[in-house]
Parts: sequence; structure tokens; C-alpha cells
Amino acid sequence: MLSRILTFSIVRAFIKQKKSLNFLFKNKGSAAVEFALCLPFLLLILFGIMEYGWYLTNQIVLSNAVSCGARAGIKAKEWEGESPVTFARTATRDSFWISELSNISINILGQSLNKPRRLRVSVSNFEYSPLTCFLPSELIPEYVKAKAIMVFP
Repeated sequence: MLSRILTFSIVRAFIKQKKSLNFLFKNKGSAAVEFALCLPFLLLILFGIMEYGWYLTNQIVLSNAVSCGARAGIKAKEWEGESPVTFARTATRDSFWISELSNISINILGQSLNKPRRLRVSVSNFEYSPLTCFLPSELIPEYVKAKAIMVFP
């Protein structure tokens, strides 16, 4: 009988304690509130990664296009009437697949006493267009630049 009373009192105390601690278990919707507080920071990080990835893609493609243009320009056969400048400009425009290039600067640097004849292809101030338009303009670069110099054979 004593064990029965003890068991009953233990169960009763447990139920009473559970009712008094019930306010601790009433957290419905707290995950949604925490998610709503964290969402702007998560979006900032996500869009920042996307934006700088797009910027680096532009930079890499432009650098490769300028190198390809310089390589094509030095392979032009001038003795057959082919123009290195025309070859370089065409190859640079064809290699840059992101958008149209208009400000390609191509110079043939003359031969001096110690330096051979060189072809310089550069694109300066190519205006970068953002991918997401979510980040402020202060965080995004405005221009992409690239330059390649190759020596004629």
C-alpha cells in the first residue's frame, strides 16, 4: 500500500511539474521568426556569391578573348596582305561571348634596338552589367579591363 501511495504521488508530482513547465514547450512559430530574421543575411551572401561569380566570369572571358585576339594577330601573314589588326579585332570579338565589345584598342609596337616588334590588344572600361541588381552599386565593380601583349615571330 505504501508503494502504491509513493507511485501515485510520484506520478502526480511529475504531472504537476509538467504542467508548470508547459510554457517552455510552447514555441510554435519560433522557427519561422528565426528564419525571417536570418533570411536577409542569407540572401545577401547568396547574391554576393552569384554577383562576384558573374564578375569573375566576365573578367576571365575578357582576358581569354584578348589573348586569343593577340595570338590571332601575330599569326597574320603580312606578306600576303593580311592585317594583324583586323585579325586581332575579329578574333577578340568572336571570343567574347558575353556581349558585344566596342572599345578594343590594338597597337603594333615598333621594333627598337633591344625589343622585338609586339602586338598589344587591350580592352579598357568595358562596362560591367550586374546579374542580380540586388547588391548596392558600391559593392559591385563598374568596369572590366584586360590587356595582352605578344611578340611577332
